[in-house]
Amino acid sequence: MRVYKRKTERGLFSREAMLEGVRLVLDQGQKIKPTSRELGLNYKTLGRYVALKRNSINIDNKQFGYSKVHKRILNDEQEQMLADYLIQASRIYYGLTKIEFRTLTFEFAKINNIPTPTSWKKNQMASKDWVYQFFNRHPEFSLRTPEPTSLARMTSFNKHNVGLFYDNLEELIQKYQFTPDRIYNCDETGVTTVQKPTKMIAEKGVKRVGTAVSQEKGCLVTVCGTINAMGGFIPPFCIFPRVNTQPLWEEVLPIGSKAEGHAKASGWMTGDNFLNYLKHIHKYARPSKELPVLLLLDNHASHVSLAVINYCKENDIVLLSFPPHCSHELQPLDKTVYGPLKTFFNAAADKWMRNPSNAGKVMTIHNIPILIAEAFPKAFTPTNIIAGFESTGIQPLNRERILEHRYLPSYVSDRPEPAESAMEPQQPEPSCSTHTPDESTAIISPHVIRPFAKAAPRSKTSKKKVTSQVLTLTPVKRLLEESAAAKSKNKAEKSQPRCKINFPCQYPAP
Repeated sequence: MRVYKRKTERGLFSREAMLEGVRLVLDQGQKIKPTSRELGLNYKTLGRYVALKRNSINIDNKQFGYSKVHKRILNDEQEQMLADYLIQASRIYYGLTKIEFRTLTFEFAKINNIPTPTSWKKNQMASKDWVYQFFNRHPEFSLRTPEPTSLARMTSFNKHNVGLFYDNLEELIQKYQFTPDRIYNCDETGVTTVQKPTKMIAEKGVKRVGTAVSQEKGCLVTVCGTINAMGGFIPPFCIFPRVNTQPLWEEVLPIGSKAEGHAKASGWMTGDNFLNYLKHIHKYARPSKELPVLLLLDNHASHVSLAVINYCKENDIVLLSFPPHCSHELQPLDKTVYGPLKTFFNAAADKWMRNPSNAGKVMTIHNIPILIAEAFPKAFTPTNIIAGFESTGIQPLNRERILEHRYLPSYVSDRPEPAESAMEPQQPEPSCSTHTPDESTAIISPHVIRPFAKAAPRSKTSKKKVTSQVLTLTPVKRLLEESAAAKSKNKAEKSQPRCKINFPCQYPAP
């Protein structure tokens, strides 16, 4: 039972009243029934304790009253084994649902020959009441809604890939003596004309609470942010889904911002847009041969091109890429800046939609600059920016900021199988003595009953694996040149017209 409620008042008396009643009967010679009536005690219970005291049995430390004791199905050690399994499963992103946990608990008890209630055997799983009591005994657990994480991010974020990034970062800092004001991080994020609604006050019990948005699917505007480890930022660079931009957009955006159109009017980042974005960064960062700047960025295809690398080499910008699919843990903008930016942007969009003067109006990309101007200063604060560089271990350089359990999701494909001795139950060794082994050593672990997910070894491919690398180095540039030449050659071969060959007919005409 989840919360036991008493059905009677049986045994509800104080310890002091019982000891006082025993003293009055034995020391002052009072009758048991009048004494029990005077103190509000059951006369049979008082008579029992009087008999114990009369037989020289010490009742001073005895537990008084009625207490209902529930028999535990699993002891503390067995429950701790299940708790450790739950923690490990959630940390590798393969956590158990409540039904799966109930099934595992029953199988654990069945394999270890632990007596279980009839309802467990009937349903082939532990009861709901036992699960609630388990959560009460282990308050570190709660039922959570997990955040979807792709397999690419799970398996790519491992110690090897992250270690290569920190090695490159440490080498560049020592070589160029980068100070915090010359370490930059740039990335892009998207905002749309259809905002994610913020929480609002509504009546309890209503199944559906709605709010107004402009349309089903909105227009995307790419916002490119740049920050440095000193807590500063460069005005945003925005890409609109239009071939031509309007001067009014730059006037409304934060001071110094740049609004640019898209050749195909999609609003996505391209190589040409990123090259113009680098020129925007160069305008405010002002790198030189004596004081170059370090720019940290991801491995997006638009970021890695010959035009971009040539421009950076000519303008004293050192490019260091993050490992693929690791920006959620290593990129300062993703860690502490873009989350608040989306929150403030959605709040500003909600405010615009609720404004009485905008009733019945649809939000368009012409309103996006106003919302960005309102949300950008609130998110790009020195506190958020510095916290992003510190939490990722970039500035100050600290590899230990990434905790050990953050690498556990890569266990599925990148980590070796754990030792067999840790997974299999310990068997008692044969002995001539009559001593029986400890019961805990014969318990079959939940890891044996339900092993963790483990992918088979991947087949080797000729494709070179992408890792963190200094993009402005000459070897990297040479590889890009070779790749570009190969693509041009293949494109030229495909564009050549094919000659048709007319074979002579083997059969004579009739």
